[in-house]
Amino acid sequence: MSTSRPIIFSILCLILLLNGGCEVAGMIAGKVLPDENVAPKYLGMAGQTIGVLVWTDRGVQIDYPSLGLDLANSIEKKMLAAGKQDELKKSTFPVQPASIVRYQQDHPAFDTKNITDLAPKLGMTRLIYVELEDFATRAPASVDLYRGSMTVTLKIVEVAGDKAKIAYEEDSIKAVYPPKVTEDGTPDGDDVRFYQGTVDAMSTQIVNRLVTHEEDDEQLPP
Repeated sequence: MSTSRPIIFSILCLILLLNGGCEVAGMIAGKVLPDENVAPKYLGMAGQTIGVLVWTDRGVQIDYPSLGLDLANSIEKKMLAAGKQDELKKSTFPVQPASIVRYQQDHPAFDTKNITDLAPKLGMTRLIYVELEDFATRAPASVDLYRGSMTVTLKIVEVAGDKAKIAYEEDSIKAVYPPKVTEDGTPDGDDVRFYQGTVDAMSTQIVNRLVTHEEDDEQLPP
């Protein structure tokens, strides 16, 4: 939040003190002072055909066999919901994440290939490629307490014909669920809730790097 906003809010409180107090000022400030917008970190999705691919290692696949697909679907769903924004105008998602997963399964050599070699074979001009580094639904200090956490690397691959390049890369993107839970975790919840909540939190983190969003949408782990 800009440092000027609390100052403006205080002035409003003083002006309206005799006409309803700071409660009224708060109501007005909520409309007059909207949350600041944050620009995307990567521009280049407008007018493109886009696909989403999430890579997970074999250990994660054993424990959470649908995690990669669930995260990819969540990312695509939120991108589609933001489709009217300038960053995504005239963009399409012609290849569903499930089809990309099937391609992975049909081509076991995928794990040994560079993503820039694979991307041209998937049928899109932009690939949102996510490498999952870490995932948990329990707190690190106790398996009896819940705390969703996920860490990923994001790569945006630009494809032109049979050539591809990584145009944007960011590692160690972190998401926690709930956003303000401490590392000690909480006894309230279950693995399903924390699995779904963490996937949702991470997909928001990814999409926020690709479209304009309000500052309050940023999830900053404690």
